[in-house]
This record gives sequence, C-alpha cells and structure tokens, in this order.
Amino acid sequence: METAANFSPRKNARRAKELVRKGEFIAIKDLKMRDDIKGETISGYLSKDIPEYPTPLEFHITEVAHVTNKTSLQDIWKSEGFKGLDKDLFSWWSLKINEADITAAEERYIEKLFPDITKEEKIAHPPFLSEFTTSPLFLNKTSRYGNFRFTFPLTELMEAYKKQKCEGQEPVLRIYGTKLFKQEIEYVVLVHSPEFNEKFRDFPLLKSSPLVAYDGHQIIWKAQAICETHNFQVVKHGKTAMPEPLHSHVWYVWDQVSIVFHTKDVLTISKRKMKASLSCCELDPNVNLSKGENCASLIEAEEIHKGLQYDEENEDEKEEHKYVEMEVD
Repeated sequence: METAANFSPRKNARRAKELVRKGEFIAIKDLKMRDDIKGETISGYLSKDIPEYPTPLEFHITEVAHVTNKTSLQDIWKSEGFKGLDKDLFSWWSLKINEADITAAEERYIEKLFPDITKEEKIAHPPFLSEFTTSPLFLNKTSRYGNFRFTFPLTELMEAYKKQKCEGQEPVLRIYGTKLFKQEIEYVVLVHSPEFNEKFRDFPLLKSSPLVAYDGHQIIWKAQAICETHNFQVVKHGKTAMPEPLHSHVWYVWDQVSIVFHTKDVLTISKRKMKASLSCCELDPNVNLSKGENCASLIEAEEIHKGLQYDEENEDEKEEHKYVEMEVD
C-alpha cells in the first residue's frame, strides 16, 4: 500500500488514467480543498458552483451487478463463475439501483429536509428525484462496460464468498480507497477472506467510514453527486421540494461505490442462477470502457443470452449436493 498522503496517478486494466488514494474515502467537500489534484481535469468540475440539488442521499442497496462484454461472458460461462482477473485478483461489482431504491431514498431525503412533515404530507409529496438521478450509475438500460449485466442479491454473493473463500467465516470488508477519473469519483470497498487480514491490514475496516456501510444485508451509501449533468435545481415551497429547470445545463462530477472481491480462483455460481441473473443492455453510445468484443446490437446480445446452454440434470445434482452440505454445516 502506498504510504504517501497524495493521490497517485496510474492507468487501470482498461488503460484509463485514474488518480488513486488507497485506504481512505474522501468526501467531495474535502476533495475540493486538496492541492494534489489541482490541475487535473476533475478539479475543473469540482470547482464549479452547482445550483442546489438533493445531497446527500442515503441509498440502501441490496443488489450488485457485474457488467461485461461478449468475450468475457464466454469466459465466465465456461469457468462457471467469477474470478479476479487484474493484478490485484479483484472481481469488480457495482451497486444495482432500481426505482424502488430511488423512491426510498427520496422519502428519506424529504424526511430530513422537512423534519416535521406528516405522514399524509409525505404521501402527497410529488416524486422528483428521478429528475436528478441521471449519472451513468442509474442508467440500467445502457452500460459503458458491455452488453451483459449479471445482477445478484448482495447477501447471496456474500454467502457464496463466505462458503467458498472464507471457510465459513465472515468475509472482511475494508476501505480500499478513492479513485478519481475525469468526471467520476469511485469509492471502492474491498471484500476478502480473514486469511488475508495481514495482507490487507493497512486498509481500514469499512465500519470506520461515514460514506459507505454494510449491515450484513445491504450497502448503505450516502451519495453526494447523483447527476452527471445538472438540468434542474431543487426549489423548496413550504414542505415541498420541486425540480426547477435550469436555463443551461451544468456538467459536474458524479460518485459511485464499487465492491471488489479478492479471489484468485473462481467464485462459483450455478449456470442456472447465472443465466437467470443475466440481462442485456445497450452499450453506451458516448463512452465505451469495455475491454474486449461487444455485440453489434441489443438483438445480438439477446440471442447470445438465449443460446447459453446448461445441463439441467447436472445443475439439479449440484443444487442437491449444495443443500446436503448446508445441512451438514
């Protein structure tokens, strides 16, 4: 682990430039004050005066996603699971945020904004948050990383990791660090086996972070910047918060949380579950960060999805064996 207090420049596995500060989650208000990122492209976005928007927003996320391209999909299918492919042996996952998550975050925001609001007033409050949740993180119909999205309940993935990589012990969650890109801030949560406590001892435990937490069931994330482009501002009228269109849009940073599972070998998931968890999406027409071959169209991706085959009888045997093991445990 780097010991310097400054962000360190490097190129990631996709050859994209990033600034990394390991072992710390740095809030946007503090990033604005740092001299070590002045002159970087992201500092130009951070220095902007942004009209009022909903922040922070508390999301309670129960699902995670892994998006990949056509080439890697075949590798995942063949190996029957996910493994760390970069030099750190990390398997990368993002939060999967749906409409219900946005609605719940909106209710928490309203309650905090208007502490004396009644239940009836809260129910009558018109929805508005969808006008602001416009960063790439919230756009589930497209992706920058490929056409294929695996989505799993976080608890299910954690349980598989606990059983396969931790010998039944609880996985350890740590603050891996803050990564800065041109317009994006990424907070990375590291999950590893207790076997590697010594290896990762310099990374603080996640429970020390005010921005991201895990309660054994869900990730609790206090999002600071949810709009890639600001087209609206929040205007308060009595006990109502409403989106008001801006005369001209403003580009700003957006933040997200990634979860990386440290695993050398495959984290095995049954092919039946993998296929059920798999959905297809359009490749972002403006930003392609996929390292590998992609589909020419959504139709091609859906045909590949349909064509994924597995042996039903073999899958049943695996599930029965797994059930027996759980009974023994």
